[in-house]
Amino acid sequence: MNWMARHRRWVIALICAFWTLAVLAALSFPELPFFSAVARGEQSFGDMLRREGRKAPTHPEFVFLGIDESTRNFTPFNPEDAVGNRAFELITERPPPWSRELWSVLLDRLFAAGARLVIFDMIFGKPGDGDEAFRNALERYGDRIVLGANFDLSGQLTAIWPSPTLFPNGERDDRAGYVVFFPDGLDGKTRSLRYRISDRQLAGQAPHSSQQIFESLSARAVAKLGHP
Repeated sequence: MNWMARHRRWVIALICAFWTLAVLAALSFPELPFFSAVARGEQSFGDMLRREGRKAPTHPEFVFLGIDESTRNFTPFNPEDAVGNRAFELITERPPPWSRELWSVLLDRLFAAGARLVIFDMIFGKPGDGDEAFRNALERYGDRIVLGANFDLSGQLTAIWPSPTLFPNGERDDRAGYVVFFPDGLDGKTRSLRYRISDRQLAGQAPHSSQQIFESLSARAVAKLGHP
């Protein structure tokens, strides 16, 4: 007892150090049997906070356009509505994938309506019909557009950049950002975002001064809006 009293600070320090190391080990090696239980508990609590916690309000200046089944099977209210309306003509002339000229028409209308930035959460990895019109629109609006890219992680790592018919140097073009998410290795759920990642990280290698850094679609968009 006297020994405990004399070394009270050391005992407290050792207890704190032990639990600190235990938590760090659980976070660093979640696949180990004992630590996996700790990691799962921490993840479950975090999931509950994300599910039940207060949600951040959506910024009123963001507008989302989606492609649903009604769009894919589009039928104009009146056949005469498509006459002289290039967007309607392109949608009704054939099933998806539509001519990429459609996206050039969309860009013209969005920027005419006052859009600051247009983000395509889509992959245009191969040449397609209408690329010339789409490329002209991309050049016309320059840094006010961001296109999606992807990494195929199913086998040998493959990067999928916008087609050279749109961006001649897609890998180096700051208007292209990856859309892939990286799930948790323990249970496959996505809990965080990586706004930047290197080619060596993707290959599971240690960092190096020669590594190439890639940015996500969101990171590219934020930079284009003036917040690098």
